[in-house]
Amino acid sequence: MKFGVCIGTDIEKMKFIKALGYDYAEGHCQEIARKDKPYLDEMKKTGLPVIAANCFIGLRIVGEEKNYSEIDAYLEKLFKNASYLGLEYLVFGSSGARRIPDGMTLEEGRAEIIDFLKNHVVPLAEKYNIIIAIEPLRPEECNAINTVADGVEVAKAVGSPFVKVLADVAHMYVQNESMESLLEYKGWIVHAHTSNPDPDPSLGRKRIYPVAADKFSQASFINVLKEIGVEYCSIEAEVQDFESDAKNAYEILTELK
Repeated sequence: MKFGVCIGTDIEKMKFIKALGYDYAEGHCQEIARKDKPYLDEMKKTGLPVIAANCFIGLRIVGEEKNYSEIDAYLEKLFKNASYLGLEYLVFGSSGARRIPDGMTLEEGRAEIIDFLKNHVVPLAEKYNIIIAIEPLRPEECNAINTVADGVEVAKAVGSPFVKVLADVAHMYVQNESMESLLEYKGWIVHAHTSNPDPDPSLGRKRIYPVAADKFSQASFINVLKEIGVEYCSIEAEVQDFESDAKNAYEILTELK
């Protein structure tokens, strides 16, 4: 198992987590799409691979607001820059982009998501050899794809080897999805996000970086991921103090490799 951290395109953070011993960084798709080649070169000079990126798209892809000419232009920039950096996975969470508007049924909304993936994303994924990992999100954030089962259902409907699913421990935990349920989806889960999904309510945060004293056992998640062949798992969480957060989390996760 290889571990990384979601840090956008922050070069100093890349250098810091590389020095700690993390295997890779997870970037931010919309930031990557906006960067010019000199900046991407500086990211590459850190020597830390950028294996994945989240926050796939900010443009609406469901409902009357969608504009496919704008969407396609953005996607071309994203995939080109992602390929230049050597990314293997682009994470499709994007709650605002895929929110199903009032007056549209779940079936209608998902049909538009499937069309977006099949006809606008897959051709670029094939061209640049990058896999899309659908990220199920808690209902408070997204009304289209909530559970891992939902994600797999949509991926199957797209019907491409370039569209798979991500498992995020925080979204699973909130919805009472058991970690062992991932065993059913071996071959579909290709990437993962971890965190402490049950922080002290007084912090006012939905997920934080894990520490040794957490009630939630990282092993309960990571060991299942290893069993189903997932190679990469990134920390995606709210930061309290980045340097100490990243250091404390690494000490736990490195024991689970």
